Amino acid sequence: MTKKIQGLLEKPKGSGKWYVRIKHHGKERLVRVTGKAQGKAVYTRLRAEIIEGRYQPERVRPITLKTWITRCLEGTTNRDKQHEEQRSKYWSTIFGDRLLSEISSEEIRHHQAKMMNSGEWKPSTINRYLSALRRMLSLAVNDGKLLRHPMKGIKFFPEAQQDRFFSEKELQTIYQLIEPQAWREVHFSIETCLRASEQFLLRWEHVNFESKVLTIPLSKSNQTRRVPLSDQALVILRSLDSALESPWVFPQPSDCLKPKNPYAAGEHLERILRKAGLTGSWHVLRHTGATRRLLAGVDLVTVSKILGHRSIQTTMRYLHLVQDHMASAINRGSLVVGVNGEKFSIEGGTKSGTKVVRPTSKNVL
Repeated sequence: MTKKIQGLLEKPKGSGKWYVRIKHHGKERLVRVTGKAQGKAVYTRLRAEIIEGRYQPERVRPITLKTWITRCLEGTTNRDKQHEEQRSKYWSTIFGDRLLSEISSEEIRHHQAKMMNSGEWKPSTINRYLSALRRMLSLAVNDGKLLRHPMKGIKFFPEAQQDRFFSEKELQTIYQLIEPQAWREVHFSIETCLRASEQFLLRWEHVNFESKVLTIPLSKSNQTRRVPLSDQALVILRSLDSALESPWVFPQPSDCLKPKNPYAAGEHLERILRKAGLTGSWHVLRHTGATRRLLAGVDLVTVSKILGHRSIQTTMRYLHLVQDHMASAINRGSLVVGVNGEKFSIEGGTKSGTKVVRPTSKNVL
């Protein structure tokens, strides 16, 4: 005979639907749980809260992480929904059947270390996944589903900045190895400096050929952004067949009514890079576009606006990428005078045989 667990009720009998039954101020309350094991833990916790005077039924209603994530995703306004769904699905697998109130800081910290020690995760990737979990738990705190944030005090891993860009030679190598359509996508990314999510969620209705501008309705900064289109970007757009059959500038090859997945584009580029013996990712194309403009003499403020940065301080991180170029450029136009004053030359062209008259005063520079 199965031992009856105090406070646990199956309703209706034989349905497999379990509830914890408690009494608070003479009023009976039922709390839905996923099974007997969870029910026993929930009953113990709720009884302790009632005895200690911490029970707040109107504010805290037990709910599993998986259920909460599902609710959050249904009403999400996140511009990068694909990343959000992927990362949330992962946490649903790890802690999904646990009540929000049962997930501890120690467990999250332990799993963070487990991800790192596996050797399969980059620190930056782990941080992005933890950020997704933190956001879901923050929403639970704001909505009164949690009294305390379990991720408070958890430190993220330091990330090495990888502000690299593809050189002219590397771009030529990529061009030789990649398919024409994939190269158009790569080339367009460099021309516009768009983020992958912005590029592959771009609709034709957001492209204005007359004003030579494309519009990002909701950028990373949660603002509408307008990006000028170069002549090359316009040539690429006019070469695309998707304008005739799809609302998306870069649709899925198998279904033109859906946008292409940024992951698919990124993974394809990385395969090409590995084949060429190069390192990098899709985001390096954005760095490449910004760096090429700085090297061409475009001012930092303009580049910052093209990139859609809220602060020019963010754009300044690109400056170190062009330091070598700046170091060589500083010598152009330098005045070169021979030791004995017999030569006068300017870098890039010399004028010899001209006697330089030196000042008589030693104090004159």
